[in-house]
Amino acid sequence: MPNLSERFSTTQLAEAITAKRTGMKLSLMEVSEALSISKPTLVKIEKGDTNVKLTNLLKVMEYLGLSFSLITDEVTSSDKAELKDDWY
Repeated sequence: MPNLSERFSTTQLAEAITAKRTGMKLSLMEVSEALSISKPTLVKIEKGDTNVKLTNLLKVMEYLGLSFSLITDEVTSSDKAELKDDWY
């Protein structure tokens, strides 16, 4: 898994997706077939390619049990302390 204390990047997201998929012992083909997306699209997602549809990225994340946490600039310092292990 990527280091979540670092600033968010597409590379970190790609690493998290790949780690989760391989940890679940799922092949690229199994995931792509289950989600009706092409294997090349899944490979792009796992390489951090930014030229993929957001809907496909979110499908993959949901299937693997991954999610985003969005934080606005209006977060207080006490809120940040609670979210220290999340990406922001």
